[in-house]
Amino acid sequence: MASLETFPSISDAEFQAACQALEDRCFDRLGGTDWLSVRWSGEELVIKERRQIKNSSPTRPKSNKENKRLEDEDEENVEDGSGSDNPDIILRHNDVDPDSDPLVIHFSITLSPTYRVPVLWFWCQQPQARGLNLEQIYDLLVPRTSQAPLRGVGVLGGISMAHHPISDQPAYFIHPCNTPEALSVLKPNDCKSFTPEDYLVLWLGLIGSSVGLHIPSKLFDALHGN
Repeated sequence: MASLETFPSISDAEFQAACQALEDRCFDRLGGTDWLSVRWSGEELVIKERRQIKNSSPTRPKSNKENKRLEDEDEENVEDGSGSDNPDIILRHNDVDPDSDPLVIHFSITLSPTYRVPVLWFWCQQPQARGLNLEQIYDLLVPRTSQAPLRGVGVLGGISMAHHPISDQPAYFIHPCNTPEALSVLKPNDCKSFTPEDYLVLWLGLIGSSVGLHIPSKLFDALHGN
C-alpha cells in the first residue's frame, strides 16, 4: 500500500484504501472479540460492537411533573405526525437498564469533505430502548478521562447529533473540526512508510478511544505483524 501523501488529511482514494484494508484484515479475526462485524460499503466503514456496560451515575428519577410533561409531549408528537422520526424523541431519556442486556453500538466512519479527516458517527441498540440521550451517551460510552475534553469542546471536539450523511438517520458524531490539530501532534517520524491503514488505526486510537472504541488486541497484533 502506498504511503499517505498529505498528513494529517487523507484523500478520498486513501480513505477508501484504508477502510477496505481494515475490513479485509478483520475478515477472520473477530472471533473472541467484542467487535461483531466490520463492513466497508464504499462510502462508510461500519463497525458493530457489543459492549456490556454498568451505569456509573444512574439517571436521576423524574418527578411526577416531569413525567406528565413528557407524556404530553409524546401525545403532541403523535398528533402532529412527527412520531418516532423526530430526533428529539429518539434521543431523549429512555428507561434503559444497562445491567440487563449488552449494548450493541453501531460505529460509522465517513470522510469529511470539509476537514478531509474521518468522522466517527455512532448510535446504540438495546432491547426495549428507543435510543440514548446525550447524558446517557456520556455516562455509558465515554471514559471518565475523555469526558471533560468532550464536554468542553476541547482538542477532541464535542459530541453532537445530526442526520447521518449516508443513511440520513439521526446519529451522534464527534465533530471533526479539531481532529487535524489533534492528529498533527501524533505525526509519525517516518511519513514515507506511513500508509493509509496506519493513518486509520492512529485516528481510531485518538478519536475512537474517546467513546470507548478500541481496536481488539487480537487485531492490533495482526496489524503489527502484517
